[in-house]
Amino acid sequence: MADGKGFTYHAHPDLACWKGRLYLAWGSSEKDEDAWPSRELYSTSVDGKTWSPPVELFPQGTSTPLRMYFYLAKNGRMLAVAGLRTFTNKKVTERSKDGMVVREILANHTLGKVCTLHQGGTVPETNIPDRYMNSGDRGFVAACHELLDNHVFLEQQDHGVMHVGKEMKWHDRDAWRTARNADAQMDFGKAISFYRRKDGARVAVGMHGVVTVSKDEGKTWSEPARPPTLPATDGKIWGQRTADNRYALAYIPSTSRLPIAVASSDDGITFSNMAIVFNEEFPVRYEGLKKGQGVHHIRGISEWASDNSRKEQVMWLTFSVNKEDIWVSQIPLPIKGK
Repeated sequence: MADGKGFTYHAHPDLACWKGRLYLAWGSSEKDEDAWPSRELYSTSVDGKTWSPPVELFPQGTSTPLRMYFYLAKNGRMLAVAGLRTFTNKKVTERSKDGMVVREILANHTLGKVCTLHQGGTVPETNIPDRYMNSGDRGFVAACHELLDNHVFLEQQDHGVMHVGKEMKWHDRDAWRTARNADAQMDFGKAISFYRRKDGARVAVGMHGVVTVSKDEGKTWSEPARPPTLPATDGKIWGQRTADNRYALAYIPSTSRLPIAVASSDDGITFSNMAIVFNEEFPVRYEGLKKGQGVHHIRGISEWASDNSRKEQVMWLTFSVNKEDIWVSQIPLPIKGK
């Protein structure tokens, strides 16, 4: 009953830093993945150890889980987003999550009005919250405009479904030129994380260890490829620039769902010093579809989800264990492996 309702499926977590607090959001379903009844929850913490009781990020019935929930606009407005729920009679798929709801996280840590950010698909106008441009708050509207124009941020959601008619070219199979990457076609575009190297290039790392690089702010990208030295299965890979001006990749370097390892780098290209940061096995306690033992949905704090109000020299990770429990890990910097 930790969530207040007795739901036993908890996954898709994401972290943010806002006004000195850590924010943690995730999707919660009664028992099955992305199946109704479900809702999106969030909790906050000052120290990362003691967390507030989870409450709804959006009213139940208006939202579905995404890979990411937080966006800090350049004007200082922190937005919370989730998928726009359009039905409750069937399971939501990743490709059907093409609409978004939005609300502001205010400076006093309260939540603003729920609005439709992007309608998507063929959703009846009467079934959605009021559109964000009707809020009357120019700063909020400007922040929403900026988010919708940030295609790299939106690409964190699977298959580019959140792009408003402007998918990145890498989702077009005709753009693939070489046969050596044919096996990556079916896998690329899921659970992508991004980081910027010191040379200005932006790196995208997706499920199954598929990697691509952009040197023009995301306008064009190299053909996705699988580096042979990055062993990864269908578990998520999280890449980021760390507070000590270095880089880290967090992933599962095995064919199972354990352990979580973190490798570090000075340049964002060559990684070493692998350290195990989580290797605890727990039995699955509750039945449910699309569940499995081990770690799922690894994420840290993205470049779009922090106001840099916390100055500690640590790396924060969140992940779901067995798709039942949400964990947070604090990793001291610099990362020192063997």
